[in-house]
Amino acid sequence: MAGSNTARLRSLPEAAERLGLSVKCLRGWVWRRSIPYVKVGRAVRIEDETIQKIIDRGTVPAREDRA
Repeated sequence: MAGSNTARLRSLPEAAERLGLSVKCLRGWVWRRSIPYVKVGRAVRIEDETIQKIIDRGTVPAREDRA
């Protein structure tokens, strides 16, 4: 993440839409430093890699059929 110059940075509204969350929720996570973020001047950006990690961390695998 740090130092990667090819990472796509998303605005909070873009990241919130991709995650299915409100911008307010995402701002709370940023404020509490629950997720990594990038400051560009006063703007806050979230890397695509971070968004994918949030999705992966929250993914619950399906149960296998118990026969």
